[in-house]
Amino acid sequence: MRQDLKHRLITWKNDVHAGETKKVLVSDSPIQKGEFIIKLEKAMHESLGNNKAHVVASKKYLTTAQSANQKDPASDLYHINRIIDSLDREFDDKYDQTINETFKDETVRFAEM
Repeated sequence: MRQDLKHRLITWKNDVHAGETKKVLVSDSPIQKGEFIIKLEKAMHESLGNNKAHVVASKKYLTTAQSANQKDPASDLYHINRIIDSLDREFDDKYDQTINETFKDETVRFAEM
C-alpha cells in the first residue's frame, strides 16, 4: 500500500472522540493483484441513562491505483476521503437517531443560551 494512503487511514483511525472506536481493516483484493479492499468502521457503545447505545457505521473501498504505475494514486486518496466523509455523516445521523429514540419518552426542557 502506498504511503500517502496508509498515512491517511492511520490518521483517520487515531482521530477519535470520547467513547468512539475506529477500525481500518485491509484485505488483498481478489480481483486485482496488488490492490486492496479497505473496510472502515466507526462505532460507539455507551450508556445513555438506563439504556445502552450502540451505533456502528462501516464502508468498504476497493483500491484501483496501488499496484499500477499508469494510474494516479491520488485517485485512491480522493476516493478514501469521500468515503470517510460519507461514513462520518452516516455515523452522525445514526447517533442522532439513537439519541432521539432513547429520549423520545423523556420530558426534556430546553433553555435558550
